Amino acid sequence: MAHANDTVQDRTRSRRIPLYAEIGKYFSIDGNFDESAFRAAVRESLGLIAEKQPDRASFSEKAGQWLSAYLSNVTGYLEEKGMPDASIRLFKVAVEEAANAGVKDFSVPSQFLKKLMGRVNYPVPGKGDKRTVADSKKRQIFDAALHVFAMEGFQKATIDDIAALSGVGKGSVYRYFKSKDDLLEQLLAEKYREIGSQISIIFTRGTDILVQIQEAIEFWVKYVESNQNVYRLIHSEAMLHSSGKRDIFFGFLASSLPMIKERIVAINQEKRLKTTNFYTVFYGILGFIDGVVQKWLRCGMNYPLSDEIPVILEVLFNGFVGETKSGRRYFESPGGDKS
Repeated sequence: MAHANDTVQDRTRSRRIPLYAEIGKYFSIDGNFDESAFRAAVRESLGLIAEKQPDRASFSEKAGQWLSAYLSNVTGYLEEKGMPDASIRLFKVAVEEAANAGVKDFSVPSQFLKKLMGRVNYPVPGKGDKRTVADSKKRQIFDAALHVFAMEGFQKATIDDIAALSGVGKGSVYRYFKSKDDLLEQLLAEKYREIGSQISIIFTRGTDILVQIQEAIEFWVKYVESNQNVYRLIHSEAMLHSSGKRDIFFGFLASSLPMIKERIVAINQEKRLKTTNFYTVFYGILGFIDGVVQKWLRCGMNYPLSDEIPVILEVLFNGFVGETKSGRRYFESPGGDKS
């Protein structure tokens, strides 16, 4: 029996779907704000309001009311998502377009205004840096650390081993990283960003939503196949390092793609996907693929992991109970399998 709180959450999600769809139009899944798309949308909305008003005064009043309600909802949601910088950028664009259109007055939630004023930054003259050289050295250290962690295990690996393999002095390693734990955390964060960036690119293409999901699944499987050391590091004892904190990769991936739910809702215009609990499905898909990868590893990786893609797509898109009505098959069962 569902708990009352679960029912309330389900109703809240249902009411928010239009908001997800609206916000998802202006953000990539990794949280990058599409300023030009949002600017054009605000301009269009203000134009539609102007067409229905008899004079400029009426337009300014109606547009101000609309903008007040709209910004309250959208900036409030972005703040709730932990995206204050995006909230401010969106607000700034809306204010600029409103001013250009002749909107004289609209209200801003006092809490948002307080936060906005608290984030005013005053420029400090810079002295320049040697970022290119630093980035190159960090890359050398990351590459060496990935190899050493994968071969030796996190607990047995030493900074001396990493420094020797990277060709960077031990003292230099400590200039970039406070400890071995810090090096691990930054290395994993770098890999999460790389993965998130590639998935984000897939979901910015103007293709069918199911095609985009298929491409994202194919990318992840092929990434694991080509980056076994990264995968092993993610799922090894490195995730139980000395801090005692167990960090879960799926959670990191979700946090690096903060607008994936909103973006998918926005491009799901034809209702090709069911409106279910998004993150339950998201974690479920990743978990299923993870199980397939574990099977591959236990088999000694004696076949290409990408051979499993048709089976993964078939189960995720069409299920595993008899024939479906999707009209599209991803895998036809042969006489035997690799199980």
